[in-house]
Amino acid sequence: MKKNVALKIKSSQYSENLAPSGEAFKRELELEDTVEILTEGTMYSKDNATYITYEESAEAGLEDIRTMLKLKDNTLRIRRYGNGEDDDSDMLLQQGMLHITRYKIPQLASIDLEVYTNKLKGNLDEEGYGTIEVDYKIRFDQYFSRRNVLEIEVQPS
Repeated sequence: MKKNVALKIKSSQYSENLAPSGEAFKRELELEDTVEILTEGTMYSKDNATYITYEESAEAGLEDIRTMLKLKDNTLRIRRYGNGEDDDSDMLLQQGMLHITRYKIPQLASIDLEVYTNKLKGNLDEEGYGTIEVDYKIRFDQYFSRRNVLEIEVQPS
């Protein structure tokens, strides 16, 4: 049964740096950007998975793009799709696993990304309300590597 939900989605992006620590180095995260959106969506369950869908915003350059989240067995799949194949992207986040995915950046070409999930925690109750938290690293080539923390709060609409 589908139901309407209120979503609070916060995405924080960090750069990772190595800082001297005695005779070794420690990894430090430096916050670069945080985006938070409040939106309405739809949630339903099917085959022991929770699905959440919502429309992306035109302000983010994602007009006419729909996002589907699928949480199942400690795996989060984030799929974006729009009017054409060029608008589609599919990212699989699974704790301790590295996945390579094709990702479409608005106004640019598609790129292959390495996505390594450090932590994934889904805290949804029987009704499907609660939070999903994921900490993952995105890398392409030697030029770009960022750590991302995504927090999704699902509440009754």
